[in-house]
Amino acid sequence: MADNKNSSKQKVVPVFFGCDQRFTPYFMVALASLLDHVSARRKYAIHVLHTDINEETQNMIKAMAKPNTTIEFNNVSELIDRIISSLPIRDYYSPSTYFRFVIASHFPQYDKAVYIDSDTTVCDDVAKLYDTPMGNSYVAAVPEAVMHYVDDCGDYAEKVLGINRNKYFNAGMIVINSKQWRRYDVLGQFLTLIGYYNFVVAQDQDYLNVICKNKVHWLPRRWNMETIRNWNVNRNNYGIVHYAFAAKPWQDINCIAGDIFWKYASKLPVYMEIKAGFAAVTPERLEAINHVVESVCATCRQEIARNDNFIRRVDSKKGAKPLVAEPLTAELVARLRAHAGVC
Repeated sequence: MADNKNSSKQKVVPVFFGCDQRFTPYFMVALASLLDHVSARRKYAIHVLHTDINEETQNMIKAMAKPNTTIEFNNVSELIDRIISSLPIRDYYSPSTYFRFVIASHFPQYDKAVYIDSDTTVCDDVAKLYDTPMGNSYVAAVPEAVMHYVDDCGDYAEKVLGINRNKYFNAGMIVINSKQWRRYDVLGQFLTLIGYYNFVVAQDQDYLNVICKNKVHWLPRRWNMETIRNWNVNRNNYGIVHYAFAAKPWQDINCIAGDIFWKYASKLPVYMEIKAGFAAVTPERLEAINHVVESVCATCRQEIARNDNFIRRVDSKKGAKPLVAEPLTAELVARLRAHAGVC
């Protein structure tokens, strides 16, 4: 059933970010840009999921709130600590990458929520995302630019995950249908998949795409403009700019739409800190950062070549009960949660 649009406009717009102490200066830029575009006719509840952001930093960020917005810090250390042994975390990933999985189950007051990565700038009112009619979809999202433009990555989506390269979404901005996530226990499905296969290319994003396959409401590209490519969308029509994948504007002066980031950064108390970090990036470090795409492509090729990759394992068990996309039994969910220590 589609959402009642008139009713939804009376509700608070919940927006979630995941962040750690190290990344807070860049998150503050994302937050400042979001606050610059909120509607005076709406109310917004901004939740920052974290494990280590100190009180001083929290207070500095809370001071950014507008009269119609609240900013709340939710420490999920205890939850993450209970399940961290099950999470495959690569060297440049932090636990905050996985925060989006707990939003539906641990914030039952919301039937729907907007999740945005912290390496973004917001160029339009996120209430427009919240008002998206979800139907029975698990998420509303934008196709992943890398899968579209980079052949190795697109081949990986199709030959390892079993997902059309143009139907694989980027999880840096998603609208979560929390009612559906709770009904079909997406967190439980995630824990099931972790025990079955370790996705090493895009990790949590791969898990989400497998779980949400054929349950995605597709949004215009303007709502997740990845800077790996410009997507040929009019700059004046940007919804959210996502500094994804390789060099960020605080690392590379040539980053697409980097001037939007610096416009907001220059108004913040952490501006000099961000500027100092930018000045410290050496040409050698920048070159290494920009070689991330090559490294990911190599990993994609390795996964495609594996005799026991995900899709081959699934194909070898045809006729067996599906791994995901079906309601899990209460008994199985209870066992999964007990095994992972999740209440």
